[in-house]
Parts: sequence; structure tokens; C-alpha cells
Amino acid sequence: MRNMVPIGRFSRLCRLTIPALRHYDELGLLRPAAIDPDTGYRYYSLAQADEAERIRVLRSLEMPLEEIRALLAERDPAAVSERLEAHRRRLEGRIETYRGSVAFLRRLMAQEAGTMEYQVLVRETIDQPVATVRGHSPVSGMPAFFQGAYGEILGHIGRLGARPAGPPFAIYHDPEFKEDDVDLEVGFPVSEPVASAGRVVGRTLPGGPVASTIHAGPYDEVGPAYRAVAAWVQEHGHEMAGPPREVYLVGPGMAEPAAYRTEIVFPVK
Repeated sequence: MRNMVPIGRFSRLCRLTIPALRHYDELGLLRPAAIDPDTGYRYYSLAQADEAERIRVLRSLEMPLEEIRALLAERDPAAVSERLEAHRRRLEGRIETYRGSVAFLRRLMAQEAGTMEYQVLVRETIDQPVATVRGHSPVSGMPAFFQGAYGEILGHIGRLGARPAGPPFAIYHDPEFKEDDVDLEVGFPVSEPVASAGRVVGRTLPGGPVASTIHAGPYDEVGPAYRAVAAWVQEHGHEMAGPPREVYLVGPGMAEPAAYRTEIVFPVK
């Protein structure tokens, strides 16, 4: 086939693997210029190498394939620039996250295991009326779950003429960590019991003794706070009396992640 190269040679030219090229063909992202009707072998034109190079670079920058498809189909230079700028901002956000994680790791490595400073306190709590939404979410989808659930709760109690009586919280019901299927319940304390409606459930959070500590900083650095409370519970002869919860004293919309304040609460007996 004139001006055509087989998929293997095209793969070497554009530095994309043959499985990747086949996948892009299936997605309609980069179709072969021709397919041999007898053998099914794919051929590409040399003119397609530039398009393949664009895809390779965009994938190296972790742009999702659907966004690459939309970007390559865009003919308005201003729209192309806007899409690239949006992805640049996304990458910069990831870089800041990685920097924070590296700084956190340095702090962990600089200390003996379990010595990060957390003061654990014990107090008695009373029965507390709450309005909550319970559901399942992967870890990656939790921000959207929280936002939607809190919005529903505030809308519901607002229609009833009620208001939150304290900061939002989340209860983690899983006995073990599940990255793809977290069983969580989020809600607000309320001054008086409220009726249930839709996903929003009005119930009472049982009182009793709790052990707690305050974590200062981003949510993804909260692990040592959990370990500090768990160690205190074990060392002082207590047992868990229910799932742990987080109370978001200072969170998104109130401060930058470094200034977040989260109370880690373990019901104990």
C-alpha cells in the first residue's frame, strides 16, 4: 500500500505500543488509514504520525482518553488553548498534592514509629439528634459524595425550619479499609429530632464515653491520628464501642488544607 506503513513500523515511529494503537482504534481515537481485508492487518499513513505524537504526549501528561478525543476534535484554537490550560491547572494541583505528601513522608521518616504528637482525651457524650445520609463510595468519589449528601441534609432540615447544631461529621462503618467501596454515613447534629425523607435519615447518635484527638492538616495525613487514638484505647484497657467518626471542625471553604482541623472520635467502653 503506497505511503502506508504496517502497524509494527508505525509503532516504532510514533513510540506507541501495538496494544495501545489497537486500543485507540477501538476507541475511534486513531483509526488505521487502511486495513487489509484478507489478513485484518492495520496500516497507517506517515501523515498520521503527528496525530499519534499528540496522543502520546497527552497520555504522558495523564490526560484521560475521552478528553484527548474531545481535544483532537476541537477546531477552534481558543477552545484548544482553554482545554490545555484546564489540564495544566489540574497537573499543578497534583504537583502541590505530591509536594505535601513528600513533606508528610519526611516528617514520618524523621520520627520513630508511633511518636507523632497527638493528645488523646476522654470525655462523656450525650445522646445527640442527627440528620444523616448513608451510602457507599470509592475513595476517589468521596468528595462528591460528601458534597451531595451535605447539600441534601441542609436542604431537608432547612425546609423543616431546623439548623445544624454543630460541625459536620462522617462515620466510617467498615471494619476494614475498602478503597473501592467505603460504607460511610455523613451528617450534622441538630438541636431537635427531625423526620426522615428520601436519603436523609433523622436518628439519634448514642452517647457514651469517647476517646478523641485533633488532627491539624490535610485529610490524607490523618492516619497517625487514628493510630494514636487506637494505641491509647489499647494501652488503657478500653475496647471500641462503635465505628470511628470524624468531626470537621475546620474544612473546605473555611481554610486551606494545611489549616484543616479534624477531630478523630472513637466510641469506647
